[in-house]
Amino acid sequence: MSQARKQDSESYPVHTNDTTTTTPPTTASHHNAFENMLNMDEIAREDAEIGRAEAGRDFKSPTGAFVSNNNNNNNTNHINNDHDAVGLGEGLSTTITYSDPPTYEEGLGHRVRCHAKLLRNHQIGGKVTNIELFFDLVFVYAISVISETMVHHLVWEVVLEMLVVTLAIWWAWVFSTWVFNWFNPESYLVRLLLMALMLVNLIMSAFIGEAYGSQSLLFAGMYVLIQVGRNVAAVLALHGHKLQRNFIRLLSWFLMTAVLWLVGGAIGGTTRNVLWTVAIVLEYISPAAGFYTPGLGKSISTDWEIHGGHMAERCSLFIIIALGESIVVTGEAFREAFHEPAGIGMFIVSFVGATAMWWIYFHTASSEAAEYVEHSADPGKMGRLAYTYIHVLMVIGIIWCAVADRISMEDPYMVPHHEHDKMIYVAIMIGGPSLFVLGHALFRRTFCSRIPAAHLMTVAALICATPIGIFLPLWATALTTTILLVLLGAWESYFRCVILPNPHTA
Repeated sequence: MSQARKQDSESYPVHTNDTTTTTPPTTASHHNAFENMLNMDEIAREDAEIGRAEAGRDFKSPTGAFVSNNNNNNNTNHINNDHDAVGLGEGLSTTITYSDPPTYEEGLGHRVRCHAKLLRNHQIGGKVTNIELFFDLVFVYAISVISETMVHHLVWEVVLEMLVVTLAIWWAWVFSTWVFNWFNPESYLVRLLLMALMLVNLIMSAFIGEAYGSQSLLFAGMYVLIQVGRNVAAVLALHGHKLQRNFIRLLSWFLMTAVLWLVGGAIGGTTRNVLWTVAIVLEYISPAAGFYTPGLGKSISTDWEIHGGHMAERCSLFIIIALGESIVVTGEAFREAFHEPAGIGMFIVSFVGATAMWWIYFHTASSEAAEYVEHSADPGKMGRLAYTYIHVLMVIGIIWCAVADRISMEDPYMVPHHEHDKMIYVAIMIGGPSLFVLGHALFRRTFCSRIPAAHLMTVAALICATPIGIFLPLWATALTTTILLVLLGAWESYFRCVILPNPHTA
């Protein structure tokens, strides 16, 4: 029996052949509470013992000693054996009896420790739970605020600012995904942590539009609270667990960058822009550096044992969130422009473009990647590269495509060449699809032997379409990029369905 259980027994009457003594209750039984939560065998064993004690049924100990419930003898269970000591578990060498039933306070506290199972059981799968989907709703709002801010203030400065904000939002989400890849969302403690993070994320998202303005410090404070608070909770919960060292390293890095975020938010201006850029760069290089921390060294990818299928499903759902924003923007813009033929045309083009991106991601690679990472010998490595780093490129590309859809529907006949301050429109309309396709190509490379040539050709064609974006109306640029995305999706489907199954293909 575990040390924690042995200590619990010390608060019950202990009988010897001659006398009965009662040791005062101690708080030592609570010292290993979190460790008991992390030990599934211990939980099952102690659940059974609690059930037997409360039911008052006779049972035999693992050693064969008979234990009976004798209510006529001061409501105690006596272990009937010779004068030799009989143990009920490992580490007990004296004959003992437990009071039956335990007091309400002792029974409740023990059940809290045993039933708050903090870690997922990866052997039975890592299905995404409803609370995780509920958690993601906050990021639907965050992406919406980012795209709305870009649409209403589409200048180079705002695009760069929203790029940093997007990287921060993704980093807050993906690190939460890593944490809850290990923790069990069915535990009420974990659910409370998720809901607390939701609240802070919602506050942060509400002030994205003013993150580089009057609410810099509030935005930075909420971001720091998310990153630092989540890792503090993980370090405390993982006391004695092998993952604790990894989260101490994470916490050290986020505490370092927290200073940059908070000081930048307090000072504002150019200093804020520089400090926040340095902070986000440091955070993004930290996984590649193994979160090196003086005194603890650095972690390696095999230290991060993840449930690959869960990670893949979570990231694919975030792609759905980003694509959903594109659909929402398209529908909202169509409501205002359906009286004009060009508006109707751009609505169809925008919808087809969003559908093509869904087809490229989910029809041609998503399931293969999930299966690959699920059976990978080093899922932590692929989780870090394919899902933590590469997916953010696709997310940025989809957000920019949503902005491009909005501006092309609002002013389809505008020619950027005629207005020199509108060249940013070309960068967004060409850059959005290019980033998405490039990100998807790199994603495919993580589980294939080479980058698919069709993706590289599509990126090259999009870049070559830049003169169209400069000298022709916006509707022509939107139509061109959508056609290229549709062609890529069609080729990928043809390649998978016709060329790959052909045994004579070299």
